[in-house]
Amino acid sequence: MVKYNTITKENINEMVLKFYSRILAEDTDVSKVFKARLGEDLTSPVWKKHTDLLTNFWSMIALQDPAYQGNPMMAHFDMGLTKEMFPIWIKLFFETIDSVYEEDQGIIFKSRAENIATNFMRNLGL
Repeated sequence: MVKYNTITKENINEMVLKFYSRILAEDTDVSKVFKARLGEDLTSPVWKKHTDLLTNFWSMIALQDPAYQGNPMMAHFDMGLTKEMFPIWIKLFFETIDSVYEEDQGIIFKSRAENIATNFMRNLGL
């Protein structure tokens, strides 16, 4: 697969779908949380709503796209997340980023993801 050397909303959506496909394929506590909340069918309406939301979120981060409306922290308070889940999430996310983007573009997502994980763990008391 050719890696992207520019970031667009379309390839962000591709990255988001690829990431959650990987999450669903894994047998981890992270995948169990998502399967319990959203099901196992990435093409379902509930998953479509989630992947659209995350596409908008990462587009806000990478492209300053104003389409994202939400509070990512509040959405995670009642998910039963543990400290052990965050390294799994980061590993799968970074591997996905590395498979989709050239290094210069990927670093934008990786640095922000590390900050998000740190903030989530602190704010969730993990």
